[in-house]
Amino acid sequence: MCPYRFVGMMRTSAPGRGEGGCEDMETNLVDPLPATGLQEQLVALGPARVRAGRVHNGPTARSERDLREALSSFLSGSGSARPVRAEIAKSWRRVASRGLQPERFDPPYDSELEQGSRLERAAAPVMDQLGDDLAGTGSSLLLTDERAHVIDRRVSDPHLEARLDQILLAPGFYYAEDGVGTNGIGSALAEREAAFVRGGEHFADALVDMACAGAPITDHREGRVLGVIDITCPATSANSLMLPFAKQAAWEIEQRLLEGTSAIERVLHERFLNARRHVKGPLALVSEYTMMPNPAAARIVAPSDHVLLWDWASRMIATGERSKRDLSLAHGAAVIEACEPVQDGGTMVGALIQLRALESHACGEDGGVSSAPRPTFGWSSLTESEHSVADLVAEGLTNREAATRLLLSPHTVDAHLRHIYRKLGIRSRVELARLVTEHSQSGAPAAS
Repeated sequence: MCPYRFVGMMRTSAPGRGEGGCEDMETNLVDPLPATGLQEQLVALGPARVRAGRVHNGPTARSERDLREALSSFLSGSGSARPVRAEIAKSWRRVASRGLQPERFDPPYDSELEQGSRLERAAAPVMDQLGDDLAGTGSSLLLTDERAHVIDRRVSDPHLEARLDQILLAPGFYYAEDGVGTNGIGSALAEREAAFVRGGEHFADALVDMACAGAPITDHREGRVLGVIDITCPATSANSLMLPFAKQAAWEIEQRLLEGTSAIERVLHERFLNARRHVKGPLALVSEYTMMPNPAAARIVAPSDHVLLWDWASRMIATGERSKRDLSLAHGAAVIEACEPVQDGGTMVGALIQLRALESHACGEDGGVSSAPRPTFGWSSLTESEHSVADLVAEGLTNREAATRLLLSPHTVDAHLRHIYRKLGIRSRVELARLVTEHSQSGAPAAS
């Protein structure tokens, strides 16, 4: 990792960006520090005991009471004169609008973590190095995907590890704002920028003794956020170095993502640029790890549709299917007008897909377009494929087992399951099983 020297409101650089290397970054720290590693800097600073006034100390009992009173006043609608940072107040409003309550804490869980993703491969060396640097500092390091799903965790302190387990900040759990409230991971994803949340600034009561600094990781080729790198520690050990180092870790992962661009990915990018000049209307290039939409297609497809589109494109090309294919996507129904393989040395490495949005017709995934519009939410909004996935998941099958039964990839089943959850307004497999059972027994819609 490149070292930092932090001076109050001073712009700093690291090798590889700007004139001296790293992109200019601005921070609010007030004292120059020696250009040593993260471990030496954090240990030298200490939690809140050394260089009083030079770094932001841990929260006091008074400040914590003020923050919780401010949140209580905010939720009751009575207002408060107590100061709360603007970004925290904005997050509280988002969270409250989703009906969350501070005393309730139930992060969603999905045991089927994707192994060996492009993000995970690029992040591993950075996680290894930073994890070593954090050893002995009482801090932990976490990596999530774009949905705030924790996919990796590094923590050497057994007491901190036990605390993270208690608050379910562990691989498999989701830490999005709509699940756990204001926090460094979920808030960084919601704002698409780094977030530092400490102590009582958290929305959930369960997290008020923790501090977290999260920085989004962006794939600059596609312009989308792939996940978050987060540093979490007890609130009493928090200091202002956490956020700059989270940003630096995110930058290093982003550089590895760019450096890891393979010859095949360059072929895909060149083919997409060429096709975009000649094709009018929505166009997307998809491969196993990449989706590149033009502006028109970006209004139809979402990042969560990537796996579904790749799976269908691969099947259409493999079978020589020429008929138009209707799909249910995150932003609504669309039809694949044309699908063309992208090859490298005789091997299919991607597909160019021309799309058309269906605004007034339902998406008949396995046939033509039906005359009646399909509802947006509720049981009747599910496509035939989504019904099949719902039935198998309700029987207790894992995503991988359901994929084998339906001759789909596990990623496609995962995409279908996310669409099902959104349409039915649920968050777990248990809720889905209950709705499937109710629907089969009553013959009436299980959700509205």
